[in-house]
Amino acid sequence: MAQRGKTMKLLLCPSCFAREIDYLLAYDKEEDEYYCQRCCYAGTEENVLEFYKVFRNEKYKLYNVTY
Repeated sequence: MAQRGKTMKLLLCPSCFAREIDYLLAYDKEEDEYYCQRCCYAGTEENVLEFYKVFRNEKYKLYNVTY
């Protein structure tokens, strides 16, 4: 049975995602970081979310234009 109030975050590996490969990150409780089992990426949740922001701003530049 699932524990109430605890949700698992599903984050994609930034290194694989940049190469258009969708691979989920695994979470290491001891190190408090996420890591990819396919490549050598390891980082905190903040690092992953920052990569998503930068990637989105570079890939979709036209959406960031204010008129």
